[in-house]
Amino acid sequence: MPFQQMSHNDQRCRLAYRVLTEGRSIAQTAREFGVSRPTAYLWVKRALEGAESKGMDGDEGDEAIPAVPLSEKLVEQLSERSRRPHHSPAKTETTSPEIEEAIRQCRALHPRWGARKLHAVLWPSPQAAPISVRTTHRLLARQGLLCKDIPGTAPTCSLSEGKGRFERENCNELWQVDYKGVGSSGFAAPLSVIDDCSRFCLALTPVAAKTGEEAWRVLWEVFGEYGLPECLLCDNGDGFNNTRSLGPTWLQARLWRLGVRTTHGRARHPQTQGKVERFHRTLSVEVGLPGLGDRQRLSQFRQCYNWYRPHEALEMRVPGSLYQPSSRARPANLPAAEASWSCSGALVRKVDSCGKMSYGNRRYHPGRGLAGEWVELREEAKGMAAFYAGVRFAALNDLLLA
Repeated sequence: MPFQQMSHNDQRCRLAYRVLTEGRSIAQTAREFGVSRPTAYLWVKRALEGAESKGMDGDEGDEAIPAVPLSEKLVEQLSERSRRPHHSPAKTETTSPEIEEAIRQCRALHPRWGARKLHAVLWPSPQAAPISVRTTHRLLARQGLLCKDIPGTAPTCSLSEGKGRFERENCNELWQVDYKGVGSSGFAAPLSVIDDCSRFCLALTPVAAKTGEEAWRVLWEVFGEYGLPECLLCDNGDGFNNTRSLGPTWLQARLWRLGVRTTHGRARHPQTQGKVERFHRTLSVEVGLPGLGDRQRLSQFRQCYNWYRPHEALEMRVPGSLYQPSSRARPANLPAAEASWSCSGALVRKVDSCGKMSYGNRRYHPGRGLAGEWVELREEAKGMAAFYAGVRFAALNDLLLA
């Protein structure tokens, strides 16, 4: 015969039977079942509810319990009871049809939004809201309007330096730039520019190809509208970073001449550009891949994202309420690199069309991104270094051709 396990309710019944039918003391029964005396008193009192009892509070010593038959009704008293509170003052018993209709209409306009965003749009002041966010979620669930997770759109991390989320303190200190990708139909998806501090989308522009020239065309227009940032964060492809030499790309060289620094994320580590990557996930969910080449749909999404859609990372505020244009205005024309030379008699060398230059009867390779440009050579403690537009990009010995 296999071993049998006794349920908690059976043990409570046996404890009550020992006390009420067999007349054993509370202390003896509590030791037998390995429970405390208050626990034994509790279950004996539960078994006697509805009947007259004495000395059941456990405060006057271990008094004798009167012998009472353990009936079926008393056994029912020992089963688990609901822990639901008897009174919930803050509970919304009924919701008016007007509130439910407002939620349905807002959800119809934004089918991918959750309860928090819908609640923030419908009732901007939480103190004046007729229902809570949790009640809004329950109403969506009751009507079958909860959105399901989109496959292949796992959340990404934000720009981080260790644990937690990090962001710049002021607008225009850092912009994150990236291409969305190429759609299945062959069109090139848009170039996105996001302010790191406010999450404001400065540009969402379809391009013909993922090249540095296309990115420069978009960025030049953005600089004219919003001013110049201090730094741009890009990945390591599509003309953003040079992988064949230590010199800058064609795009980087022009950004340096404007006084805009460039930085790049680790290879195969999209978390460094977490804000623009998360923006692209929202773009995929709310617009979809077929709409990435539609300039009008992208413009409407950008307007909604900046000025209407609440952002959880901004405490349910919209990015447009936080962003301020840069105080550094874009010049009418691209400045020349010579303006940043350390002195009038600076040591300079011109880069040929193959991205190479000569110095001291030796050949060096700054890269094709500087073809036709002048590179300044400066003396440092460890030797000569190469500069362009005032930015040091490599030690001269590292550019030496074998």
